[in-house]
Amino acid sequence: MVPLRGDRRAVLITTMLVLAVFAGALSLLSWDRANQVAGVVSAVAGVAALGVGVCALLAPSGSTSVQVSGTGRATATGGGDANTGAVTSSSAGAVSVERTGDARADGGSANTGYRRQE
Repeated sequence: MVPLRGDRRAVLITTMLVLAVFAGALSLLSWDRANQVAGVVSAVAGVAALGVGVCALLAPSGSTSVQVSGTGRATATGGGDANTGAVTSSSAGAVSVERTGDARADGGSANTGYRRQE
């Protein structure tokens, strides 16, 4: 089972309460009237669910967070890359780099901080 955060739990509880009230209200109506009300509510709920699904698909994807801290030493020779920090793609979100180690490169590149790679 997936653990629920507070927001999701509140939505789940609210949904169950609304369903209980709706079921109680339908039980007080005649069969013909309950059928009409249920049909209208089902149509509205279906359109709302479709809208929520489309919004979720169009929402920007969650950006990643990169944290680098307390790294060791890196040495590169022969044109290689030495990296004790962070090299991320252009799609990376927040980047935090702290207390990185020494990076040395002989004929290449060294990075102890942050570099964005396209």
